[in-house]
Amino acid sequence: MMRRMQTTLRGQLTSITLFIIAFLFLLVGVLQYTFMKDFLYNNKAEALQAQIRAWPPEPFFLSNLNESLNELEQRTPPDGKNPNRPIIFQPGMIVNLVSRNGEPVVLSQHSEEELPVISAQQYEALFQQYRHNEQPNYYLYDDRNGDTYMVLFRETSGRKASDHLLQVSIELQSLQRQLNIQLAIYSVIALFALIAGFILMLLSLRKALKPLHNMIDAVERTNVENLTEQLPPMQLQELNQLTEAYNNMLIRLDIAFESERSSNERMRQFIADASHELRTPITSIHGFLEVLQRGAMNHPKQLEMSLKAMEQESTRMKSLVESLLQLAKLDNHAFESSELKPLALVPLIKAMLLQLELMAGERKISFHDNVSDSSKLQILGDAHRMQQVVLNLVSNAIQHTDAKKGMITITLQQAGDRLQLSVGDNGSGIAEEHQHKLFQRFFRIDKARTRAGGGAGLGLAITKMIVEQHQGQISVSSSLGNGTVFTMSFPIYHS
Repeated sequence: MMRRMQTTLRGQLTSITLFIIAFLFLLVGVLQYTFMKDFLYNNKAEALQAQIRAWPPEPFFLSNLNESLNELEQRTPPDGKNPNRPIIFQPGMIVNLVSRNGEPVVLSQHSEEELPVISAQQYEALFQQYRHNEQPNYYLYDDRNGDTYMVLFRETSGRKASDHLLQVSIELQSLQRQLNIQLAIYSVIALFALIAGFILMLLSLRKALKPLHNMIDAVERTNVENLTEQLPPMQLQELNQLTEAYNNMLIRLDIAFESERSSNERMRQFIADASHELRTPITSIHGFLEVLQRGAMNHPKQLEMSLKAMEQESTRMKSLVESLLQLAKLDNHAFESSELKPLALVPLIKAMLLQLELMAGERKISFHDNVSDSSKLQILGDAHRMQQVVLNLVSNAIQHTDAKKGMITITLQQAGDRLQLSVGDNGSGIAEEHQHKLFQRFFRIDKARTRAGGGAGLGLAITKMIVEQHQGQISVSSSLGNGTVFTMSFPIYHS
């Protein structure tokens, strides 16, 4: 049972509390015993001192040290007065004279062996105190039997007692018994108090720790399916803090599991879409191979058409694989701050215009620089990645504009502490219900983005990831028949 108590919170609290209470009881007992003993001894000494001071200056037993006690009691002075009236000794009182060198003369009915004797140095100090009219303290003496005596002194006045002190000793067994009885009573009361405190502590802790046990039961019931089941607020501050921390942990776990489920769902969709996209060119290549095996190899025209078709499908499959690899790389590797360098967008875009015009064919491409000092307005970026962003957006605009009447506009302007780069076209536009899905992987609008006319629907997803890794944002504005504008915003770099 003791081992179980040491392993539980209730047991440890009970043990620590009882230990503290027992220590306090012991401390109070020791202090009470010490103070009570000192109080009783001082009272005894004061009473005894008052009694011996009430004796005559020269008691009858000092008149003639050689006379017996009975003869001295019967003497009466000539004037009829009796200054040496009989003195009654208390039980256990020993009276004797002591000289400077400590030699005793017994006056009461006791033997010299029973006399309490202190050291010669103490006797000499006593005589010095009386010479300077100083009141000496009492002394404690233990005899051979272990009994304790209180020893007090009084000066004497008489011819034969001028160099003597009157020593009065009395046993303290009765006081010690009284102290022992009080100590025993206190010990019994303290023991009962500890037992009662132990019982009350167990009952109180059982009630106080009940919310904690309820919390433990709730935690044991918690699993992935009921992370939204939170604990109610507690009245105690510490338990309420623990409850809030636990509920916050449940919220974080729920968010993490939801993110994991969403990530797994996106991964499954990604694998399904990638498999579907790869299956199409592979199926086409396999079909052309079957055609060649059936005899088309012997017809030069059919052979040329089949090889050209297989080349197109293999090129498309290669592009898809490269896009998938790039997406995987962007997912697993975000740009470090050391990889990004100050980059001026105006010279970058101007250097790409020739390449973009070759891609556009008869379409018209224009670049509008609306910044005051293009050389000083820079962003932190990677030149190769930013070129890829521009190429993806322009390529997307080329696919959705007329081959002869198409117009593509690239605009760069400053908006506060950010640079805005936009790519717009006069193409067919995008319906509003499709715009929020444009940056999803493998998303394509059936009429506008067929496999024959475009890629696999990964270009805008790659673009969005690159822009966000440059601490930027991308948005789209479009309507059917009025073209589309993609706008990117980057924070301006201040050296």
